Amino acid sequence: MNWNEYKNKFYYFAKFHNKDDNYINDCINYAEKLFSKNLPVIYDVTHFSYLVGYKESYIMKVANSQSPFYREFLIPKKNKDEYREISEPLPNLKVIQRWILDEILHKLNPSPFSKAFRIGYSIKDNAKYHRKQKLVLNMDIKDYFNSISNDKVFMFFKSLGYSKQVALVLSKLCILDNGLPQGAPTSPMLSNLVTQQIDKRIASFSAKHNLRYTRYADDLTLSGDFDEGFVINCVKRILNSEGFCINEKKTRVRKQNQQQEVTGIVVNEKLQASKKYRKNLRQKMHYIKKYGFEDHISKLEIDNKIKYLYHLLGTANFILNVNPYDKEAKDSFEYLKQLLFHYKLKTSISEFD
Repeated sequence: MNWNEYKNKFYYFAKFHNKDDNYINDCINYAEKLFSKNLPVIYDVTHFSYLVGYKESYIMKVANSQSPFYREFLIPKKNKDEYREISEPLPNLKVIQRWILDEILHKLNPSPFSKAFRIGYSIKDNAKYHRKQKLVLNMDIKDYFNSISNDKVFMFFKSLGYSKQVALVLSKLCILDNGLPQGAPTSPMLSNLVTQQIDKRIASFSAKHNLRYTRYADDLTLSGDFDEGFVINCVKRILNSEGFCINEKKTRVRKQNQQQEVTGIVVNEKLQASKKYRKNLRQKMHYIKKYGFEDHISKLEIDNKIKYLYHLLGTANFILNVNPYDKEAKDSFEYLKQLLFHYKLKTSISEFD
């Protein structure tokens, strides 16, 4: 439907329901701004409830108190002593969030400097811009999702052209404890879109000083020939002014004679999975083949065999994603696939028995 068709239909139905011309013109002016951006027109919460197929009362309950509509669980980080808290929305809220994601967020373009959470992009796309550089600077935004507050999300939806009431409800449906919940389908894309101003400012600074800049979620990378202290302080000031902080422990600069990594990929010359990463998989495969998988996992005190196999497959797949012709990783991947098939079949048979 083009704009003229939409406008004529709206006018006809509004007149049918005895709406006056001032009301109709206000609605049409409001709708045109959204329609021109290919965004769904949402007049109010009642209208939104019809679009998503849930009662207005349910939507307002979530908007007023988000916590009861999430379940919390922990997953281990790379450091086994640390855990990441995941907040997964309950099914009905997840359906609404997916509608927001598909109908609004996916119709918008993040900054070209942002490489995460985008269809057709990978960590390779992030890393390749920093090959063969004199210096590579890695910085990490502290508490990235938690730092994206309800106010930031509200202002984002309002900037799209939504009314104050609609923008507030949309933001509340995507927020938990005044931050983006890790586990909500809307959080990754929202984080990209809300932080566009950061990318714009750091990219402008980088261009001025002949640097390369990309961001992969909370990982910032700048590369080139530069004064380390000056660049770090300038980036910090930009982030602080936008309400974000740097994780000092994860700030590092690597020279050409050192291993330069960007999101786990070595960029000194050709893109390469790090030696540490490949050595780790090689060592585990050696123990599995020499002593057997059962003996290997018993020494590691691993209970979930299938989950561990998926983890190893993910490691092999990462290496192959960076280096598709790595024969050792290919062999490991095929071997692990067979092991996984064996244990999944064994589990299925035991459940049937």
